[in-house]
Amino acid sequence: MTNKNLTTNEELILKATEYARSLLKIDKDLWVFINEINHFKGIEHSALYDKDNFLIRYNKEWLKTARKENVIKTAFHEVFHVLQHACIVEADLGMDHGIFTKEELEQMKHEFLDENYSMEQGKYENLLIEVQAESFAYALYEQVKDKL
Repeated sequence: MTNKNLTTNEELILKATEYARSLLKIDKDLWVFINEINHFKGIEHSALYDKDNFLIRYNKEWLKTARKENVIKTAFHEVFHVLQHACIVEADLGMDHGIFTKEELEQMKHEFLDENYSMEQGKYENLLIEVQAESFAYALYEQVKDKL
């Protein structure tokens, strides 16, 4: 996947995204973009999962100075949001993969709603969807960090 037009961190975040996507069995057609800063709240806003379009956006400006560990964890975190959202959609269609409890699915569905999602410091970190994504990213990074 080497592309001479990508920076090292851009290549790394795409590879980490693909690794997590494959591990979690997320559809290969998941769209991933490295976007300019105008898609984000600022340079410190590393990435986002765009649930309305089922795609991940990474902040090109953030990637320029991000540490390798943060790049990898960010990719793992965002891919986990894709899994959460897919499980919510599938549960609404009557499918249950047993990954999350019904209570977790209901809470995640509530938290994914725009009017309930908060980027405010002190609230964001306590959302179940964020706690789960951070825990997954940390655990997976700990498993693979020595292999990178």
